[in-house]
Amino acid sequence: MSDPPFIGLNIDPDADSALFEQIYDALRQRIVSGRIGAGRRLPPSRSFSEELGVSRTTVVTAYDQLIAEGFAQGRAGSGVYVSDIGEVEIKPARAAQPGATPPPPQPAPLDPVPLRPFRPGRPDMRLFPHRQWGQCLARAARTAPHALAVQSHPFGDVVLRTAIADYLAEWRAMQVSPTQILITAGASDALEICVRALAEPGDVIAMEDPGYPVLRTLIQSLGMQTTWLDVDESGARLPTDEHAPLMSILTPSSQFPLGGAMALARRRDFLNWSEKNARWIVEDDYDSEFRYAGRPIRALAGLDTQGRTLYIGSFSKVFSDTLRLGFLVMGQNLIPQIAATLERFGAKASLVPQRPLGMFMQDGGFYRHIRRMRRIYAERRRALIGLLREYLNDERVHWRDHHGGMHLAVLLPPDCDDVKIATRAADAGLTCPALSTYCAQTKSQRGLLLGFCSFSADEMKTAMPDLARFVTDALNAAR
Repeated sequence: MSDPPFIGLNIDPDADSALFEQIYDALRQRIVSGRIGAGRRLPPSRSFSEELGVSRTTVVTAYDQLIAEGFAQGRAGSGVYVSDIGEVEIKPARAAQPGATPPPPQPAPLDPVPLRPFRPGRPDMRLFPHRQWGQCLARAARTAPHALAVQSHPFGDVVLRTAIADYLAEWRAMQVSPTQILITAGASDALEICVRALAEPGDVIAMEDPGYPVLRTLIQSLGMQTTWLDVDESGARLPTDEHAPLMSILTPSSQFPLGGAMALARRRDFLNWSEKNARWIVEDDYDSEFRYAGRPIRALAGLDTQGRTLYIGSFSKVFSDTLRLGFLVMGQNLIPQIAATLERFGAKASLVPQRPLGMFMQDGGFYRHIRRMRRIYAERRRALIGLLREYLNDERVHWRDHHGGMHLAVLLPPDCDDVKIATRAADAGLTCPALSTYCAQTKSQRGLLLGFCSFSADEMKTAMPDLARFVTDALNAAR
């Protein structure tokens, strides 16, 4: 490449940092130092990727990071151009005068606590758009400080609820009004509100098996009885008349923990069941944004014309696992009941991040972040599958790529001790929960949950030999 600023841009495939991070860091340094001036067009991603010997996705991810942090801007049909960032380099400090008191030491910047491979269900907070988020916080404090201190509506900030309604229409094929949306302190808070509003202690709640143990514990702590819905290739099976549950809690877009979307016919069966028997469905849509082939699957609530489905969404998977914000979408017919429950037990959602998050969504930053994460996570998913094929090429080990989600469920033979594998892995500094611990009725399903979103390909490659050895030992012991 003849352009001088890019001649010395080299990347090291064996380095600890990901390839896109190396490209991003090199370009950022050139932009900050002025070697690549404002208004300069960055090389086209296709030719640049060929020049560097990397995938085009890697270059696009690096460009997205530059755009997210304000160092560049994309122009439709034209390319990516360097932004006018002004003077951002810290000027050299003046030499200290004799006898002058030295300045106090500055605290080191805080980095996210590194997660242990292969912990599932966590976003990579190293990729969080700190600069854009900080700008939204500052703008909210400057233009609407009252929104950070005074709650104007019991259901939450109207700007955020309006942004969520627009988001659901675009991504989940749901046409709802902001008045139908309640901001909650995460998915568990939303589920608790649903149960308190619609059920009484002793009522039967149906849950998927295997499923999320935390929700199981929450339902039982509220005094409810539980019945279990087996999961097959089409998703959760319908409740039987014998148990007659008042409510079914489902993960139709990405079954947890096995993965996979509920078949359309099964979705319609559940909707017909709820209408015919005057029952409720709670749709836990915890990570549906992460579809790596095509658009996200249409929400079950988007098919419901009778208002029997309550929809739960969370920002902990797609944005930040520390904000503790989620939302509940209800039919117009349920607004009075939900409002009465909220008044009785009180709201738990933090107010301060609501207006900034609404601004972040309205400005498009949230959508750019999701698209960027989908590209990065897709690469990491492919890397994990490649490692499984390389290190666990055993006919007794199976997994299914559902082209979605934040983890893979690696299935093992019924006589294989997955808890022992998980324990040995934990002792070696790895996290891979045993599938049997997610089962309520039977422990015959054995396997491991391997997350990939929070870890680079290199991090997973370093950890995989130990995990493969533990699995192989357990397989041999089970013979």
